Amino acid sequence: MPEKTAPLAQIGMLRHLTHAHWTRIEPEFSTLRHCAAGETVSERGQPLSQSLLLLDGIVGRRIRTGRNHSGRHHLVALQVPGDFVDLHAYPLKVLDHDIVAITDVRMAAVSHTRLKAVLGSHPELSRQLWSLTLVDAAIHRHWALRNGTMRALQRVANLFAELVTRLDEGHGTTGDTYLLNLTQPHIGDACGLSGVHVNRVLRSLREANCCTYAKGRLVVQDRAALNRIADFDPYYLYLPET
Repeated sequence: MPEKTAPLAQIGMLRHLTHAHWTRIEPEFSTLRHCAAGETVSERGQPLSQSLLLLDGIVGRRIRTGRNHSGRHHLVALQVPGDFVDLHAYPLKVLDHDIVAITDVRMAAVSHTRLKAVLGSHPELSRQLWSLTLVDAAIHRHWALRNGTMRALQRVANLFAELVTRLDEGHGTTGDTYLLNLTQPHIGDACGLSGVHVNRVLRSLREANCCTYAKGRLVVQDRAALNRIADFDPYYLYLPET
């Protein structure tokens, strides 16, 4: 795990922090960690002594069902650059799910010992970091709503609309091509759909001329049409004010 050699950018959800608070906590990220696509970052129940900040790529939270958690796995969240991967591991020390790299990822690590020292003397910074975990909770609620109430086409469109919005926020730009590296089984796991359903939905989105998805790459031809099909309202993302 190499040492951090350059200041980290305040991107994505990190912009919820004031510049002064970011300047205070940024030097505490002393090391970098790289994981290849498909690699497990941390396992359910594994004791954790540090928290990770995602700099590049996408990671997923994965829960396995069945006796001894040996059954089918489900993606219950996706994290993008600027997100803490496991900030809630600071008070909890272990997680109830696996964290897996969806793409090749680069993360910065801060030890829980240093977090305790910094947050103990900066209560407002502690409150701001707590707010980031509350945004994660809001996104989890929306995922439950999406998979519990939306039809298949709307679920996948809504997932895509959410991800491109969050990725744009992380990079500070609006684009039309996104390397998600999600397989069709990944999309099915995230949306509670079968592989057959996902294949049909991707074809429908392509035929609607709003987006195409192939080989892990999402190309958005018509953002307004995608948002309309998805019935997408980004309010639950609590996007930082510009």
